[in-house]
Amino acid sequence: MRLKHHSRALRRKKERGNVVAYTVLSTFFLFLAVGLGVDLSRLYLVKTELQNAADAGALAGGYALGEIADSPSSRITTAVTRAVNTMNLNKYSFDNKTFVSVMSLPSQRNLVTLAKNLNGTYLSEAAAQALSDTEKLKLRFIKVATPPVPIKSFFAFTIMGTLSLDAKATAGMSVPGNVRFCPAPIAAIAPDPGKAFPPEFQSHCPNGLTPFDDDNDPATPNCDPTLKFCKKCWYTIKQAPPGKKGSSPSPGNFGTLDCGGGGANALEDNLASYGSTCKCGNKSPGDTVAVDTKTGESTGPVQVGLNTRFNIYSNGSHPQYTDAPPDLNVNQETLPLGMTYTQYKAGSPMLDPQTQPGGHVGVANRRVLVIPMIAVSDWPKGSGSAKVSSMGGFFLKRAVDGNGDINAEYIGDDIVNVVGYDPNSPVNSNITTIVLYR
Repeated sequence: MRLKHHSRALRRKKERGNVVAYTVLSTFFLFLAVGLGVDLSRLYLVKTELQNAADAGALAGGYALGEIADSPSSRITTAVTRAVNTMNLNKYSFDNKTFVSVMSLPSQRNLVTLAKNLNGTYLSEAAAQALSDTEKLKLRFIKVATPPVPIKSFFAFTIMGTLSLDAKATAGMSVPGNVRFCPAPIAAIAPDPGKAFPPEFQSHCPNGLTPFDDDNDPATPNCDPTLKFCKKCWYTIKQAPPGKKGSSPSPGNFGTLDCGGGGANALEDNLASYGSTCKCGNKSPGDTVAVDTKTGESTGPVQVGLNTRFNIYSNGSHPQYTDAPPDLNVNQETLPLGMTYTQYKAGSPMLDPQTQPGGHVGVANRRVLVIPMIAVSDWPKGSGSAKVSSMGGFFLKRAVDGNGDINAEYIGDDIVNVVGYDPNSPVNSNITTIVLYR
């Protein structure tokens, strides 16, 4: 009996030893599994932080490409500088580490590249600066990469070791899409499809009235300036006859829209309006807009309202600087033709309103008007509404003179930082904006 009891005791001791061993091994593997999960979660978090930094840098650089610069070269320099500086406002690894700790700021500039097309060849800053001024202005996309950063595993070091992580992001001009935005309270009256502008319409194009390549894209048809508004052409757009008189406008006229009550005072305020003070509401092609039949003679309101964009203000109760700031560049010295949009984007010649009496601070793109395009047959003879056929961008070449005519260059969809994309709308538009690509 004693031998039996002793044998059972030995077996129990061995079992207890096995349980301890199993427990230790299980705890060890559980620790490894938890540690691996923690390390993987940390890697995911760091990757997200890096991606956020790259996204922010790309968007900042993209917006810089769309802003006015002193020259095409400074436009590139500003875009790269802003991309790098914005990226370095972010930290990684639980907000503890900076990119400067792994790569200097000058070296980080080599991680920023630029291209004309989204899927085109991306050039370094140095290569981009070697392009001609014309080619520099065609750079519309910017790609930003973060410096590779070493991330050491806390718990599963023997398995994962030290990993190198980075992130990339691309920003640039969106494809023409569907947008809704608040336009200026005027509309350009276009010919009906296949019809021509009247002979007296004042258009000025590089090749006269001969069809030409207005977008530098051989794959697209040449633009016929006798049938439609063309890029690189500038126009003297005259006021359409007031609808309440029953007169019909002609293609090439501009008509006033009823935004915020209509009338001369409302037109003046709306033409000068800026930012959230826009009264015309969000519009897209296919929408209708109300035609203003209350304005009557609009020469004065058009002149006073639009000229605020050139730092020209009228005394009294008219729009002033606080609500209607001027553009960043109010140059109009190249009369009689006025400034071109290419000159404006290049920032040369430059006249900063801060150098004029009052020292007013300008705002980019104030000289760019995005307005509805309405076919002449859709324009009502009396009070009523008109259907928007498309959206058009016009660059104000010079201030409006006493006759109220608008001298503007048609820039089509070459518009940046003006509108945004509405993914829920099926309506197509010819307007673009800066967006983020992954």
